[in-house]
Amino acid sequence: MLDKYLIENYEKIREMALNIANENDYEDLLHFVIEELYKCDEEKVNEIINHKDMRWYIIRIMVNQYHSKTSRYFKKYKRYYDYQVSDINDAITKSRPDNIKDKEVIEDRLNWIEDKLKNLHWFDVEIFKLYYNNSHSLNSLSKATKINRNTIYHSINKVKKFLINEKK
Repeated sequence: MLDKYLIENYEKIREMALNIANENDYEDLLHFVIEELYKCDEEKVNEIINHKDMRWYIIRIMVNQYHSKTSRYFKKYKRYYDYQVSDINDAITKSRPDNIKDKEVIEDRLNWIEDKLKNLHWFDVEIFKLYYNNSHSLNSLSKATKINRNTIYHSINKVKKFLINEKK
């Protein structure tokens, strides 16, 4: 029953994910939620579909997973780098000339990351840089580079864990 529902409503669910997440993250959110639905109790899912509440159930899952910092989606897809370094990059591009101290801190952090990346395999570093510098999702980077999504995920995860351990 879930298969039929997802096939018939895939485009609507994709649009919901796009409305909840940003353009780079919506595919990951969409496929994460579909995966989660298949992990749910089949009877429960069938009951929700029969009561015509599946749309609201999916929306609730998407919103909770995307916005909660303790969700499985957050842990799997949201990146250490996003919440540490993308704020730094934003600050660099938006900072005013009178904010010299912040620029120095930002520059120090970026230099620290660049220095730590020298200790890793070149392939992992390049994938990591492409992923974050160009705001790719795993799917979009996979399409752009023709590299398997799982390979990209493992490379990024390896670099992310390395940076987290180095920061400690």
